[in-house]
Amino acid sequence: MLISKRVLIIIFALYLFGLFFHLGRMYFQHEEPRRAIIALEMNYSGNYVQPTVLGKAYFKKPPLHNIVIAMFFKIFKENEFAARLVSVLSLLSFAGVIFLVLKDIVGIEASVFASFSFLTSFVTYFSYGILAETDMFFSFLVFCSMISLITFKRYGILIGSLFAALALLTKGFPALHYFYFTLLAYGLLERKIKDSKFIIHSVIGSFIIFGLFGLWIFSFSHGNIHKIDYALGFLLSESGSRVLSIEHIFKALVHAVTFPIKFWYHFLPFSVLVFAFFNKHFRDEFFILLKSNKKIERLLKFSLFAFLPNFMVYDLIPDGRVRYTLVLFGFFAFLIGVLYYELEYVKLDFNTKRWSVIAFMVVAVVSFVSSVFVYEFTATKDYIVCILTGFVSLLFVYALKKEVHRQNLIFISFTGFAVLVKILYISTYFSYLFTYYTNYRSYGNRIARIILKNNPEYVMSDARDLRLFFYVERDLKMPIHTIKSERKGIVVSKHGNRVGVVKEEVNTPKGIYYIGIKNGGA
Repeated sequence: MLISKRVLIIIFALYLFGLFFHLGRMYFQHEEPRRAIIALEMNYSGNYVQPTVLGKAYFKKPPLHNIVIAMFFKIFKENEFAARLVSVLSLLSFAGVIFLVLKDIVGIEASVFASFSFLTSFVTYFSYGILAETDMFFSFLVFCSMISLITFKRYGILIGSLFAALALLTKGFPALHYFYFTLLAYGLLERKIKDSKFIIHSVIGSFIIFGLFGLWIFSFSHGNIHKIDYALGFLLSESGSRVLSIEHIFKALVHAVTFPIKFWYHFLPFSVLVFAFFNKHFRDEFFILLKSNKKIERLLKFSLFAFLPNFMVYDLIPDGRVRYTLVLFGFFAFLIGVLYYELEYVKLDFNTKRWSVIAFMVVAVVSFVSSVFVYEFTATKDYIVCILTGFVSLLFVYALKKEVHRQNLIFISFTGFAVLVKILYISTYFSYLFTYYTNYRSYGNRIARIILKNNPEYVMSDARDLRLFFYVERDLKMPIHTIKSERKGIVVSKHGNRVGVVKEEVNTPKGIYYIGIKNGGA
């Protein structure tokens, strides 16, 4: 192995620091509070099959991801760290699968490189790998379902079907096109489409997928056709809304052209390696490699056949987003691993050392400038982290100016740069957000304390600000329900006329919340 173990340990330690750095500090954003509230209410009610948001049934996504968050809440308590840890572990597991698939094909070193290409990509390391959203967990399950087809020789379809069923119970119907497009591609590629074993396993696999999904539907509906229709209607509308958006033809054309570019830059920094194909010698050697190594050829052919139809789904739909294709970055990582494997034997006319030194010098300068910004304009002490990041960048510069093996140089440059930029990103941008973002924890705790003073037995609200009401519900240690006209209890609402007897009010940046007693009871 050309990459030294010491370098690998240092890089991975820095990577983990960047991954867990302030993971639980920032308040919930975007869809995070919805996932957290569902998990919270699952633990409160003991009902893990029918998701609810502030007491209202929620069927836009099945419950598996929320169940896992609920489990983590029981282990690590109800906080941002516990909710986001699900995505972090999914990210690490996803990279582990990439490594395991590649190691017997291109060797340990190229497999490590491919895994780090996924671990440090913008879409994972800076975004969905550290958020309490469904995408990372779902993508891990879908990737396992797809890659099982060529990894497990005898029962690949059945194992893949089990993972596909779990993915279906996580995010709904997108799991089906990923698995079945890939299954069809696998059958065509391996010329098994008419094979009786392939057909039988595909049928049994479908029973596993739809059987487990049907079991979930029955578990909350108990055969009630109205509940089934209600749940399936929401799930279909969630997936179908993206398809209906294709009616905007011009928007669709623009999206079809720009979406591959977005996909590419979301895999930075490692995606720059695809520019090696502009070198004719490298390109010729790549195709020679495919012809001479049947394992690599089979893996890349399968990756291409699995990638294209699934990618086209979101490329042709104007509302398709890069995060919907997160699972496909795993196949892109396979390509990066093969390119690195080829670079062990083919030299490019490119001064990697010079540009790497420049990149780390830029990070060092930006780090020192950022330390001043953080010190002056934020309420955190992360300026110290910015300064340390600057010095670590200079250490990288010093290390690279020594005699470094080319493979070590490439590995250090890409992974080191990504990790230091991530640490800098968290210590500057997130520190700024944390300083000036509405302190939902404080407002939520204040509302909860007012409610608790009235010894509540039943709490109701018509609130829509889930970022606030996660903290309210958490600090209450009891569920919040939808407002019912005949029900006695405590009511929290922006509408004073819905509260009954107003006891207190809390003025937040998002409006005034009235807290009172309805129908004479708490």
